[in-house]
Amino acid sequence: MTDLKPFAESLKEIINEYNLTVQKLSEETGINYPNIYSYLRAERLPSVEKALILAEFFNCSVGYLLGLEQERHTQSYTKCPPFPQQLDFLIKYFSVSTYKIYTNTNISKARFFEWKNGKRKPSLDNIIKLAEFFDCSVDFVLGRVK
Repeated sequence: MTDLKPFAESLKEIINEYNLTVQKLSEETGINYPNIYSYLRAERLPSVEKALILAEFFNCSVGYLLGLEQERHTQSYTKCPPFPQQLDFLIKYFSVSTYKIYTNTNISKARFFEWKNGKRKPSLDNIIKLAEFFDCSVDFVLGRVK
């Protein structure tokens, strides 16, 4: 499981930088404030969807929010494609078999094919595993950057 503290610290820092309250961030993003508090207390990671909302709101990478990137680069990010489509792109781009992906990431075969077939969405923990496997950014795995 991913260490939750870097995400909590990054989120606290950026909230302070924007001079926001948790209530105001909740209103602006539509993420309920008990969830935001749980992120700030390092009790849990947001879903991929909520992490994307926060990254888009703060115009930063998901990797930065997760504490995987030291610098906050503001840039234009693209809208994420549906994950099955992005997963197919990653398989082709990196010329790797599905077997190698789920075996080397310790992601169950069943879970992997649920993502591939659009029956489930991956967690941020699993997106991080994929980014580590492919040796690329979380945002590249999600399809936010090319």
